[in-house]
Amino acid sequence: MNNVHFQVGGKSFRYGNWYRGFGLSATFSMLFWAYLSWHLGNLAKSNPAAIGNLGWGFSAVQVTGVALAFLYFGLPAMVLSAVVTAIVGLAAWLVGK
Repeated sequence: MNNVHFQVGGKSFRYGNWYRGFGLSATFSMLFWAYLSWHLGNLAKSNPAAIGNLGWGFSAVQVTGVALAFLYFGLPAMVLSAVVTAIVGLAAWLVGK
């Protein structure tokens, strides 16, 4: 991948660097989502109304992740995505009760 170059705006890029940067960006985003989920879960214990519909927003993001896993990744990612989606959906439903 490091041998494939492309031009954007007169600047040369390597596909391998783009791929690495995209992967690192996704990793840090997932770490932030995990932290935010943990924090909002603690907030939901003491004040469920403060969370509102954020749980369903997290569920929607996870459903998108399941679709992407089915399109682009193998069985382990599909199963893990589906399990996480079920857990997040259940949590959103329980907060709404």
